[in-house]
Amino acid sequence: MKRHVLFDFDGTLVDSAPAILACFSSMLKAHGLQAMCPISASLIGPPLRQTLVTLSGSSDAALLDALSASFKDIYDSEACLETVAYTGCQAALEQLHEQGFILSIATNKRLLPTQRIITALGWQGLFRDVYASDSYPDRYTDKTGMIAALLEDGGIAALSAIYIGDTAADGRAAAANSIEFWPVDWGYGHFAGHKQPLCSPQQILERLVRA
Repeated sequence: MKRHVLFDFDGTLVDSAPAILACFSSMLKAHGLQAMCPISASLIGPPLRQTLVTLSGSSDAALLDALSASFKDIYDSEACLETVAYTGCQAALEQLHEQGFILSIATNKRLLPTQRIITALGWQGLFRDVYASDSYPDRYTDKTGMIAALLEDGGIAALSAIYIGDTAADGRAAAANSIEFWPVDWGYGHFAGHKQPLCSPQQILERLVRA
């Protein structure tokens, strides 16, 4: 039986795009830079530094450090608190928790804003583990390694876990760890042609109960 439910965060549980994209615009303006690509929801998901390279068109370490510091200052202070949960997610999470499922988060978002959003939404008691891109920088550099670390630390067998996310990259990270992946049909990814897309948080709940 699937007792461990691992969730992506941005685009899966919360709609973080408006706040993040506004911060990218403010960050670039503060440094007198023009975006090298459209500032759209397609930027949501990868680690921050990777996105900054895409936005700035530069791999200069000093510039990326400066941009990163500016973004964190703007986003972590107040902007992240504007993030909202997708409709139905809170009720589904609460029901899963009440029914004894063990919930965790594995996200490319940084830990500080992730925890601030979780607190603002009143979700502190719902997740056993929250693994973010910077939780253990000496142990992993991508989501594949992050999920592996979460499974190892929690003593979680791959067959007892699923990972729920909104992007193909989430699916690849799950597959690399031999855990089942359930895609959602909202968020920032695209799953055209996927055999079993999930249509709502309620369907996730119902399918988990049967799994």
